[in-house]
Amino acid sequence: MNTKKEPLPAGTQDDAANDGVAAELSDEAIHNLTGFFDVLIQMDFAQKLKQRNERSVEDGNDLSAATNNTT
Repeated sequence: MNTKKEPLPAGTQDDAANDGVAAELSDEAIHNLTGFFDVLIQMDFAQKLKQRNERSVEDGNDLSAATNNTT
């Protein structure tokens, strides 16, 4: 059973989008969208981690600052 679908021509996709009909995406288009959203999720995670680390430093809860104060 072949599950790979042929992409619709651009005109057909535009017409379907304008008429509110769901257009089918090719495997390559789905792969590209998946990769795009994966990158967005990774960037969001990195930004949240950076903000959390900056807040820790501002609050004095930084682990490296704690080790430097022991000497």
